[in-house]
Amino acid sequence: MGHPPNSVWSYTPRQIAGFLDFASTWLKREQARDLAVGFSAARGKPQDVKQQMKDLQKE
Repeated sequence: MGHPPNSVWSYTPRQIAGFLDFASTWLKREQARDLAVGFSAARGKPQDVKQQMKDLQKE
C-alpha cells in the first residue's frame, strides 16, 4: 500500500497491524464505490452516465 519495504521492516507489529487494518477498510470502501458506479452505469441513462464521467474527471 505504498510503504517502501525498507521502512516496513522497522515497523512494530502493532504499526503493521494498524496499517493493514486501515488498508483493508480503504479497499472495501473503494470496492463499494466502484460497485455503486458500475451499477449506476449499467442501469442509468446514457446522458446521466456521461454527466457522472464529467463530474468525476473534474476532481
